[in-house]
Amino acid sequence: MNDRSIDLVVVALYLVGITIYGLWVGRKDNQSKEGYYLGGRSFNWTLVGFSLFATNISIGAFIGGSGLAYQAGFAAIIPEINGGLMLVVSAVVFMPVFLRSKIFTIPQFLQLRFNTASKLLFSGLFVCQNILLMPLGLYTGALAALGLFGWEFTSQNITLAALTIACTVGLYATIGGLKSVVVTDAVQVIIMLVGGITVAVVGVIKVGGFGALYTAAGPEQFEMLRPRGDPHFPWDAAFPGQMMHAAFYAFCNIALLQRALGSKDLENAQKGMLFGAFLKLGGILLFTIPGLVALVMYPGVKPDTTYAMMVRDFLPVGISGLVLAGLLAAMMSSQDSSINAIAGLVALDIWPLVRPQASEREAVLVGKTYSACTLLWGVLAAPLFLSADQGIYTIVLKVTGFMILPTGVCYLWGRFSRRVNGAGAVATLAAGLVLGLTYIMFSTIPELRPHLPTLIADAHFYHIYPVFFIIFTVILYGVSAVTAPPTAANLECIQPIMTEAPVGPVLPWYRRFKSWLILYLICFCAVYIIF
Repeated sequence: MNDRSIDLVVVALYLVGITIYGLWVGRKDNQSKEGYYLGGRSFNWTLVGFSLFATNISIGAFIGGSGLAYQAGFAAIIPEINGGLMLVVSAVVFMPVFLRSKIFTIPQFLQLRFNTASKLLFSGLFVCQNILLMPLGLYTGALAALGLFGWEFTSQNITLAALTIACTVGLYATIGGLKSVVVTDAVQVIIMLVGGITVAVVGVIKVGGFGALYTAAGPEQFEMLRPRGDPHFPWDAAFPGQMMHAAFYAFCNIALLQRALGSKDLENAQKGMLFGAFLKLGGILLFTIPGLVALVMYPGVKPDTTYAMMVRDFLPVGISGLVLAGLLAAMMSSQDSSINAIAGLVALDIWPLVRPQASEREAVLVGKTYSACTLLWGVLAAPLFLSADQGIYTIVLKVTGFMILPTGVCYLWGRFSRRVNGAGAVATLAAGLVLGLTYIMFSTIPELRPHLPTLIADAHFYHIYPVFFIIFTVILYGVSAVTAPPTAANLECIQPIMTEAPVGPVLPWYRRFKSWLILYLICFCAVYIIF
């Protein structure tokens, strides 16, 4: 057996093992709607935090994030750092409202606050995002596998690798439901952390230590806020554009927040989201440092291929297979969350329009069927990304950013304004679907880019983001102003939350949410001050 065969055996054993474990975990909670889509609302804060981190940190962050760090240095970690902060804001501002409303899916908040049409439009936006990102996720996993084993990046190989991955992650996520997803995420986070830290540490040793890395890469690569005009990640793209993207992603992303909806209570949901924010600080070691190591070790290569090269070249046989398993774990934990979220959305928000009296069993069956179809589409479309001329991480940020933007506008102002109404929300979401898809396609597909105005084509997409935010805000308030105000029933879900006096002994400081929140804010500020 040769070296690569040993790695292949390690990866195969991992895929088989995690699939069997996921199926076993979800064997009892996949029949009812609450059991299949929310895990019976039984998750504690550690499971919520691990699963949130695993959902957010896909293989695109390892492959594409290190690729972006190869080009933009420490600025590449800004999406992770800002995302953690906004996750905490969401825990404080939105999660009490969501849990009090007893919703099954995040779009159902729009139905309570606005109307059914706005919920369906949000569902349409998420379906479009899922259609775009499912093949990209499988393509990224295939890219890592082919790179490690030294196989050619052909359409046929990409399809075969994507099919293998889909048959594992899709099996337990489709059959076992959210409990399978969340519990396997906890296992997979450990694997991806061990694998990612191993690559970072060995890489720094290979270049002669951190001091040698700092000297070889250059001081400018260790600055998070890069100058205006930087082609990869200028500071004025990070603020306010990227910060707004992080906020909306944390406020209303379906796949991200579904596991928080499945928590035991508000305390576990909020602590879990804060725990996930702490874990996101680790992105500096997991993605940024390897990207800088690759810059020194592999100058002039395609950035998105460097992570797999480091795994192959730095690590001994067997260990490299385990690290690849960690990369696949990152991909699987992100994809399984999307699969479960899209299943819940289709079965609970869209299917009732076709079958209003559908039973719980039928709702679960519809979700499973749609999940399988989504996976099949992902496998067939994955090879299309071979021709993309932009980095994987850039494409992911652009697609998720502009697909979530109009929804985020509705959630933000719907949460804090009592005047915006359903008509305004519908107009905003419809405009967002058209404008967002148009901008994504014309700015990403090389053949279409020349048709954009030069000012827009040359701007970083995060420079365009605040402009779209203003447009959608004007549409929301403008249409709301000329139509009837929302009813009392529409405003009930955002009424002030009455907090009861705590019952029982007062928790010590180290078990209080506020104490850890303060510590997190200190860490967040420290990262920006140091870098």
